[in-house]
Amino acid sequence: MAARPDVTTLYKWPEAWGLPSLSPACIQAEAYLRLAGADFCVEVCSTASSSPTGQLPCLERGSFLLPADSDEFASSTALIAYAKKHIRDLDAPLSLGQRADLLAFSTLVETRLNAATTISCWGESRGFSEYKKAAYGNRLPFPLSHLIPWSRQREVLRRLGPAHEDPDKVYQGAIQVLDALADRLRSSGSAFFFGAAASSLDALLAGHLLFYRSSSAAAPVLADKVQSQPVLCEYLDRLLGRHFALPAPARSAVEGAAPSWSEAARGQKKAPPPKVEPSAAELTFRRHSMYWMAGAGAAIVAYLLMSGRYIKFVPMLEQALEGDDDEGDEEDDGDE
Repeated sequence: MAARPDVTTLYKWPEAWGLPSLSPACIQAEAYLRLAGADFCVEVCSTASSSPTGQLPCLERGSFLLPADSDEFASSTALIAYAKKHIRDLDAPLSLGQRADLLAFSTLVETRLNAATTISCWGESRGFSEYKKAAYGNRLPFPLSHLIPWSRQREVLRRLGPAHEDPDKVYQGAIQVLDALADRLRSSGSAFFFGAAASSLDALLAGHLLFYRSSSAAAPVLADKVQSQPVLCEYLDRLLGRHFALPAPARSAVEGAAPSWSEAARGQKKAPPPKVEPSAAELTFRRHSMYWMAGAGAAIVAYLLMSGRYIKFVPMLEQALEGDDDEGDEEDDGDE
């Protein structure tokens, strides 16, 4: 069957804690696509480097690939803006007054909740430990199991700036936003923030509120606030029941799926090269290469710790690991 040029693919982090993704930003992106009734499939990525842009969430639509942004929340915002223009604008029916409220609350979400969620995952030792466990698990060999998450943490906190130095103040600002959201939902009595129909604000809220309620990486003060507000819990249950009841289809399961992002970039689909079974010498070389990489990683860690300098080499290491995993899978397939 011919490839479908219009297929839409969302690249996202894997599920965790019973949520559609361990990443609140990926939940936001998926929530908007679901609320908009988009026909899309998902590609779950074990690392950000395995997405076509090196950032998650990522959207591919036919031959179009949404460029990477500065961080996950920025990528989610850009993805929603693209979907509003090219798929469906959930905010089109809003009145002028509602649009003003949309701008005000969206700004609060992006300034206060984004910071609070980021600090929960990357700025607090307990939250970082839980988030690292969900994101990387036991997949990475030592010392990469410490190096890659630690390097990601440094990068995130550097972008966040001084805000992570006073988490209590950031959390207090987030709690004020959560109280305002609860009051608004309580007074309106509506299914969604602006009435019976969903808006882009509902997608933004879904990422944070679901994370606070269900993730063990969320700051306890934020989890307690959401869980103690029946109106917020009912809002989330309603959103999940109506729009997340069924999992989005995997890209591999979509009949006549479009060519991958790399093929689209080349403008044509090439047949895969013939499979060549590795020799015993090649297998030994690959194992020794991994030992060398582990030793090199340890040396790099020592250098960084002693010098205090930051080097953006994490994507390279992740891609090397993914390549080794792929080769391992091929070897296993050949043994069957």
